[in-house]
Amino acid sequence: MSDMKSKEREPFAAMYHGNGSNKLSQITTRSIVPAVDAVTGDAVITDGDYTVFIEEYRKLTGGLRISTHKLLDACIIALSAVNHYRGTGELATGVSIPLNDYVAMLGKNPAKKNAVDDVRKRVKEDLEALYRVSIEWSERARKKTNDYAKMRILSSQGIKGGCINVGFSPEFVKYLTNAYVMQYPTALLKTDERNPSSYHIGRKLLLQYSNDNNLKIGTHDIISVLSLLAVCPDIPSYDVVINSDRELVRRIMKPFQNALNALGFIKWRYAYSKGKSLTKKQLSGLTYQDFEKLYIKFAVKGFHDQTARLAAKAEEAEAKAKAQKKKAAPK
Repeated sequence: MSDMKSKEREPFAAMYHGNGSNKLSQITTRSIVPAVDAVTGDAVITDGDYTVFIEEYRKLTGGLRISTHKLLDACIIALSAVNHYRGTGELATGVSIPLNDYVAMLGKNPAKKNAVDDVRKRVKEDLEALYRVSIEWSERARKKTNDYAKMRILSSQGIKGGCINVGFSPEFVKYLTNAYVMQYPTALLKTDERNPSSYHIGRKLLLQYSNDNNLKIGTHDIISVLSLLAVCPDIPSYDVVINSDRELVRRIMKPFQNALNALGFIKWRYAYSKGKSLTKKQLSGLTYQDFEKLYIKFAVKGFHDQTARLAAKAEEAEAKAKAQKKKAAPK
């Protein structure tokens, strides 16, 4: 079992990810009410071709919430550090994070007993929730659709010896290590959970920014408002608001802007599809109809330059293609 040692945290950490983990991070049982079986107490949440199963849901104290997703992210970061990306050989499935380290990662003071006790209580609840979760989904990759059968996230969990100990299921580890890599901003773990949309938006922005194909074609730093709203279940939809109090600015636009402003590692502005800025007059007279057609042009503070890595990756791909072509050539 790997041990995440106490040390000064880097502003970004490599984290394996795929649609299986990303979609789960967008689901909270507060905003998406599960269907609970009256006999077994098991719950199901279905979102398109993605399904979450939660065993004995009624016995849980917290359900799925932002703190649950933060904990899973921290554990996957630890898991990513001890497994080679798309490597061969035996996979490490266990991770251990000192509780005091995790308290600090959340932006709280590990020297304060109340802070540690509060985090320990919540971590216990979140570990129990994750232990009961299985997921089933389909995702498009390399021009084909892969169907993933019902898969557990964790095989073991607990807090022992002052450490958060997690055993991932081998199937989930295999999936993650063969999926993708993002640079996760560790400051995201410190976002205020009273504004859950900050976490959802921050994570989506970094997925966009870390994507090699987006970096290659220059779309890594711009994303539509509608794409960000789609990952914010705590912000009501246009239809919900327009059919109730019609307070589109107060209930959608303001919470959206507040969530973005709360992300200290993001510098952002409204823009048109090609990145052109709005004038002060356009911003001051912004209607909801204008707002939903806009994009967010953003930069991630402190994100390391990817030019050299992408160039090396392109050279490696070119060399591989030449070798395959040479091998296939008639002799």
